[in-house]
Amino acid sequence: MINLDADIVFLFVLSVFTLGAAILATVSVINVVRLRNVRLSWKTGKLGGYPLFSTLFMITVFAAGALAFYQGAMNAMILAGLYCWLGFCWFTTSYFAAKRFITDNGIVKNVNEPSQTVAWHQICDFVETESDTHAKYIFIYDTGKYSKVDDLLRLELQVPNHKKEYFQKLISHKLGRRIRCYVKDDINIQQFKQL
Repeated sequence: MINLDADIVFLFVLSVFTLGAAILATVSVINVVRLRNVRLSWKTGKLGGYPLFSTLFMITVFAAGALAFYQGAMNAMILAGLYCWLGFCWFTTSYFAAKRFITDNGIVKNVNEPSQTVAWHQICDFVETESDTHAKYIFIYDTGKYSKVDDLLRLELQVPNHKKEYFQKLISHKLGRRIRCYVKDDINIQQFKQL
């Protein structure tokens, strides 16, 4: 049996994961660039729209890299560089996956997951509730595969207050001809499956 140095194995595994993260981040950026006719977008997340765990990971890696640079440890600086690139790719992927895009064609909840995109023609009804920081919209939609009312799906979307007026105009334009009015007390929104 071949006896390999543990450092080489760990470096190889880290390199493979770093390459995979770079590919995933590239795909995320390409998916965002490919979106056409984006009318509105906003960030979601705990840190003012920035991904929490990848941000904490990058802060930790920068601190470890600075310590390795201060000590002059070349191997540790190489590892810190790989971890830094991995963290940057993770941050990029998380940032774009958590961003909401409203296009002329529909609502894109996650650019990396096409099944979470809802076209305007799929929406059967919606409900709006308001809070201090955002307006919550619950869209009831049909994927086209189902015929029963019990199989309809729902998409919850939190729109920041500073984007709410434009978003209301947009949904009025896109849904106004098909959906004339809505009353939030008339619909039991818990009966629909959440996306």
